[in-house]
Amino acid sequence: MTVGTATDSALGLAGEVIYTQGGQYRAMKAVRLTLAHSSETIHPMHRFVAECDEIGRYRMVSQNHRPDEVVMLFHVEGDRETYEAAIRARADDVVSVSITDGAGDAFFVTVRSTGTEVGDRLIDAFTTRSLVTVPPVEYRSDWTIRFGAIGEPDDLRAAIDAVPDGIDVRIDRIGEYDAGGPGPALTARQREVLRVAREHGYFEVPRETDVETVAEAVGCAPGTAAEHLRKAERAVIEALDLG
Repeated sequence: MTVGTATDSALGLAGEVIYTQGGQYRAMKAVRLTLAHSSETIHPMHRFVAECDEIGRYRMVSQNHRPDEVVMLFHVEGDRETYEAAIRARADDVVSVSITDGAGDAFFVTVRSTGTEVGDRLIDAFTTRSLVTVPPVEYRSDWTIRFGAIGEPDDLRAAIDAVPDGIDVRIDRIGEYDAGGPGPALTARQREVLRVAREHGYFEVPRETDVETVAEAVGCAPGTAAEHLRKAERAVIEALDLG
């Protein structure tokens, strides 16, 4: 396993210690991860979808772990018959398959599986102790999977360390866990600048104000306001599920 990032401190995984009546714990962190598979670790269905021109987006939107099997719900876009023939031909780990139509060319697939060694190790790594995975889990054509995870810093670090050999890990984004729900990882100052810019018509077409006016309203230099806007806009775009 290779981590394409810097040190723990650079990752922001140090974590703030919070004291409660029951003891102490570290503040939750939220990360966005990309795992790059090798030919030895990629699941056969992921490989099939990656190489199949008839299948587009492929995402796991929910899963339920049992002692001897895992139940997964996938959202798939593409040719249903092509996918169905491939998944039903898998006798190694698939116990049962149920497919229902969705909107357009999309469909939902419920799979009961006994699991694979690599898959089981990844599940164990990212569902222990304080950790919770955040769907969807995106299976991409470049043999990577992308997903979010929330947990205490030490547990996140341990999960990344436990990723099997042959899988490269990239930490795309890290920040504080926001219990209010999913969204871009913005600082309080960036949110303020975005809010003021919106109120003054900065995002209207045509634009109704300029950076100098936004900067004056929030009490900072125009260059600082412009930097906050650029970083905030980038965070918002990265938080969108653009495929």
